[in-house]
Amino acid sequence: MKDRKLKRIQGVKAKIAMVGLAVLASGCAPKSPYLPKEYNPAVSARLRIYFGTSTTVTLNRTCLDDSNPYSFNANDPLVRGINNTVIGMPMPDIDEKYYSEYVVMAGIPIDIYSYGGGWSHPNAIGVSMHSRVFGNAITAVLEAGKDYETLYRHPNTVLRELVVVDGVVRTKPVAVKKYKGCKNAKVKRTPLPIGGNS
Repeated sequence: MKDRKLKRIQGVKAKIAMVGLAVLASGCAPKSPYLPKEYNPAVSARLRIYFGTSTTVTLNRTCLDDSNPYSFNANDPLVRGINNTVIGMPMPDIDEKYYSEYVVMAGIPIDIYSYGGGWSHPNAIGVSMHSRVFGNAITAVLEAGKDYETLYRHPNTVLRELVVVDGVVRTKPVAVKKYKGCKNAKVKRTPLPIGGNS
């Protein structure tokens, strides 16, 4: 009797948890014109972001008109799980193995901020340790029909274009500017669901 009751309670708990996760994931879906669902090389670019330091991507922020930017945390492995979100970009010979790929609108400003540190925890004798936040932000404009990737190489955020030459994927640096913050910027932030923009 106790076993049946226990199994029934566990089944109800599992169903409640699954419904809760489904509601949570559906509420987190990005609703932005800057993250198209389909790749159209005439108006969009593709961007791969490698896991590692935290990375925040902000699209369409300008200091002249800061009324409609869109921002998301791109590679939080705790939210996304350690599995790649793949949309068919060419892969260079690189040591990094975990990443997410996104379709983004081309021709608009994109800010990429890779950062780490800022953590604290008690050490062996109970004293709380803390590290400074490190990292920097860059700004670029991605061109339509091109593939890009970004990764963190301390102390810099790197953005590079992927180019296929004779069947070999090569990378070339992209001209970027150091990000300069806008005064009184208001950015709408929406977390991505586990499946990226797929």
